[in-house]
Amino acid sequence: MSRMLVRRAMLVGGAVAIIGIMSATLSPLAGAGIGSRRIDPAQVVPIEQLAPEWRDSVIEVIRDHTFHREGEPDTFACPPDLYLSLLNEPAMTVALWKDLSDTPVRLRKVTANRYEGDDGSGSTATWEFVLRSPRLHVLLAHFNYISPHGNARVEARIVVVVNSAYYRDRTKAPFVQHNVDIYVKVDSKGWKTIARTVRPVVERILEEQVKEAGFFISLMSRLVLSFPNWATDVVTRNPGIDAATRQRFATIVAQHRRPGASSGRPVVRKDPGNITAETRRR
Repeated sequence: MSRMLVRRAMLVGGAVAIIGIMSATLSPLAGAGIGSRRIDPAQVVPIEQLAPEWRDSVIEVIRDHTFHREGEPDTFACPPDLYLSLLNEPAMTVALWKDLSDTPVRLRKVTANRYEGDDGSGSTATWEFVLRSPRLHVLLAHFNYISPHGNARVEARIVVVVNSAYYRDRTKAPFVQHNVDIYVKVDSKGWKTIARTVRPVVERILEEQVKEAGFFISLMSRLVLSFPNWATDVVTRNPGIDAATRQRFATIVAQHRRPGASSGRPVVRKDPGNITAETRRR
């Protein structure tokens, strides 16, 4: 499985995250950058709801961003509590993905709101949930990347905004619609000197991030609903996830278990232009 695809999730917050593995379903809208119009941070996030220690950084990154990408809404069938459990617990979502793939990604929960991770390929990040509610998640990250030969280094702050909405269709089935909005402010000294060569790479990575970030959560939601035994087993036996979170996840999965759900585990296989999930019987 491609490391590049796995890395995106870690950069976006795992959760928010946390690892795109299917072809793009979020199309980027207009990208902003150096010389682009200023964006009023108050129009993006409710500044007054942010803790004082994070407020200035979030405002600065949004207002003075180097890059900006916004994804189109992604809509998928999923109970809200299952969706929020995956979105709020990046370490749990990454644990599920690591069980399906050979990935060097590591993610560690430091505090209730802070995570640290690296992708084994030169990228490291520290993430903080600075605002969490059912309809809005805001994350602030400090990101570092060192190129394979060490000739380029990028230090940046990233603000990720996830807007979520919930509704039921005519059959009363629950649906989620969300979109991911990412702002990046490069803080590296000498950025202007290397921008001509590095900027296209960073923009391409960011574009891929936005395409993959939201869809990864919808994919994991579908896998959990289709393979509840597998999902519960992976989370329950993971020592890096606290007991309360493991129990809460198991309860949610049991509540939404579908008739005829598989007792096996998914197998993610990448075909040209497509990735499918198959059942492996235990």
